[in-house]
Amino acid sequence: MTGMTGYAFRDFYAGDTYISTEIKTVNHRFLEVNVRLPSLLSSMELEIRNFVNQHFVRGKIDISIFIKVKDLASKIEPNVAIAKQYADSLRAIIDGCGLNDELKLSHLLHYDDVLIIENKRDFSSYLDLIKESLLENIKDVFVMKEKEGVATKKNILDILDGICKNRDNVEAYIPKMEKSIFDELQKKMNELIGERVDQDRLLNEVGIMVSHSCVNEELERLKHHIEHFRSICEDSADVGKRLDFLCQEMHREINTLGSKVSLPEITDCVIAMKNAVEKIREQIRNIE
Repeated sequence: MTGMTGYAFRDFYAGDTYISTEIKTVNHRFLEVNVRLPSLLSSMELEIRNFVNQHFVRGKIDISIFIKVKDLASKIEPNVAIAKQYADSLRAIIDGCGLNDELKLSHLLHYDDVLIIENKRDFSSYLDLIKESLLENIKDVFVMKEKEGVATKKNILDILDGICKNRDNVEAYIPKMEKSIFDELQKKMNELIGERVDQDRLLNEVGIMVSHSCVNEELERLKHHIEHFRSICEDSADVGKRLDFLCQEMHREINTLGSKVSLPEITDCVIAMKNAVEKIREQIRNIE
């Protein structure tokens, strides 16, 4: 079991080029990878994204890569044809709106395609170095994620122990609930027809009411879900989604159980189990 929160940063020099890589991970229901690159490395985005995708199951992953070149030889050429089109369009806007503004070179330089910058250096040669740095970052992130997973697992299992205890308490209260049903029904029948109550009829009515209030199947399924939950907690991969599904199943059984019983002691156990399941679901949001 691993968490989804981690951070790592590395920087290094490749000749006269400074490169840094950074990874931040936080919890998220699905896998979302965001890559932030300088324009010099924009052609690498897809390959870097695919590389990172291979190492994570879910979570929001933010990748930041920075590069600084000491001496970057570039060829700069003006795109006069494009600049003239921009200038004509801007003058048309000025004249059409009756403005007194003066068109200046600085206005045209806001458009990226007015000056064509051609970098002579092939930055794709740095891809392997960037991947190596990212891989080391990923290892550091997983160390943090594993520590978080250990702590979260302990919290979840402690809460699960509470659910198990309350489930056992409900089972122990069933005889008391059945007696309560018998006593309540006998009291009502005595009020209606006096002391001459047909015991066979009474027992038959009690049997019907007890069958309607029977929660043995719910308790058995809840027990099975708890055992399955514990076994999944011992797995190391793709745990979060499976645990979340089991929480839904446990919540369904507890709801059904609560709708069938009226004994205050059992109702208290049902409320405690519902709250516990919600606490577990909050914890699972941080599990990969």
